[in-house]
Amino acid sequence: MSKSILWSLFALLLAGCGGPKAEPVRFGIAAQQSPSQILAYLARDLGLFGKAGLNVQVEEFSGSSKAMQSLIGGSLDVVSGYHEQVAGLDASAPPIRTFYALTNSQMVALAVSPRAGSGIESIADLRGRAVGVTALGSATHILLNYLLARSGLGATDVTPVAIGTASRSLAAMERGAVEAGVVSDFTVRTLERGGTVRILADTRTPEGVRATYGVERYPGAAVFAKQEWLRAHPDTARKLCRALDEARAWALTNGPDAVLAKLPAGQSGDDEKLYREVVRTAVAMLLPSGRIDPDGARAASKTVGGGRPPGETYTNDFVQ
Repeated sequence: MSKSILWSLFALLLAGCGGPKAEPVRFGIAAQQSPSQILAYLARDLGLFGKAGLNVQVEEFSGSSKAMQSLIGGSLDVVSGYHEQVAGLDASAPPIRTFYALTNSQMVALAVSPRAGSGIESIADLRGRAVGVTALGSATHILLNYLLARSGLGATDVTPVAIGTASRSLAAMERGAVEAGVVSDFTVRTLERGGTVRILADTRTPEGVRATYGVERYPGAAVFAKQEWLRAHPDTARKLCRALDEARAWALTNGPDAVLAKLPAGQSGDDEKLYREVVRTAVAMLLPSGRIDPDGARAASKTVGGGRPPGETYTNDFVQ
């Protein structure tokens, strides 16, 4: 056999083996099945992470505080969670920065349980009540404390109760396990099927965002990582941003029905029509780009009531 043939066979073998596989990116979705996380789900389920040359391994969490703990502990590289978590970190935590903004607010509402009866007409009336949040220390818990402070109450004036997301939070509100809760659009809409639901604060619309935070663009759902990881993996961070950009473009181009069809099976529950409206709201609340607005970052720092200076909580270096 000639040398030229041998070299040709060797080249074919190399081509068949392919190049080196991308290093895994351990990616946490901080609020399982939350409509605020649709871009993370779409990027995964449309194969956009892979298209960008990434090997993303997704893990889902029932509450954003658990995902943050995993990130700080080193079992995750990146989290799709909520910017308030980053803004509220104290000096003992490692430097973490949001590098991509997903939605204009968390798209949640502080609603009264249908079983609570009368007596809760305002946030001030929550004194002494049990109030649901996704998890203790989560972004919904941070928002609750902010809303309490605005109404002259302290964090200890209510009893926060972890009720999770999706069906768990809905069951807690329907059974009256809590008298109010910071819950998703899906939970609010489902409760409304049984009658009028009293809303004490709402971040599910642009008008609600302005009323709650005082800004036009608020970094609610967001993607963040440790600063040391971002410095070591700038290319990977840019590719993640590119994949999320494509997910946003796909959602806006194809619309809520197409988005709903791509979301994980069972996420819509038994009422697909209701969930279509939830997805429609979520698509409408996507930010126009992944860039974090400085005014929004300052508003988030005000929401958490301390933490790190706003300029140390985010970077726009990886967004195209």
